[in-house]
Amino acid sequence: VVADFVLPLEMYQYARILEEYAIGNFKEMTKAITINPSMLRYLNGNENIRQAPNENYARELLELFTVGKGDLAGPGYYTTFTEQDVREVSRILTGWRINILDIAEKLESVFVPFAHDSGTKVLSERFGNTTINNGGDQEYSQLIDIIFQQDATAKYICRKLYRYFLSS
Repeated sequence: VVADFVLPLEMYQYARILEEYAIGNFKEMTKAITINPSMLRYLNGNENIRQAPNENYARELLELFTVGKGDLAGPGYYTTFTEQDVREVSRILTGWRINILDIAEKLESVFVPFAHDSGTKVLSERFGNTTINNGGDQEYSQLIDIIFQQDATAKYICRKLYRYFLSS
């Protein structure tokens, strides 16, 4: 019975985020989507815990949604991010769950501190060797701010827009 409510409500909330940010701030949309119940379920973010970080959304966030894959610069090392970055990003994103206690009213994401990796995370030189200390439920927001400071993010997004609207 719960499943009958979950998918339509998740899809509705996801569509509302897309509608709200469609001509707005892409960075803020990325923050909202990252902890959205639909995205948590779709790319296994709701299974991402400190004891077993799940790299699925971390990889997609970097490779498909923001900086892009870039050219291969070595094994597990691209011009825009590294495999170390994927691991660290997955650790940053641990601890988010979907609250389905009141499914008929509202479906929401909740941060569960004991499921979050509170250790220090260090991104590669691609992100200026940035260190993120335990920021709890705000680490994902810090991460996205860091990602959007990269020139590669602007170039990747502009390329995608150019290809979609101007290229045949």
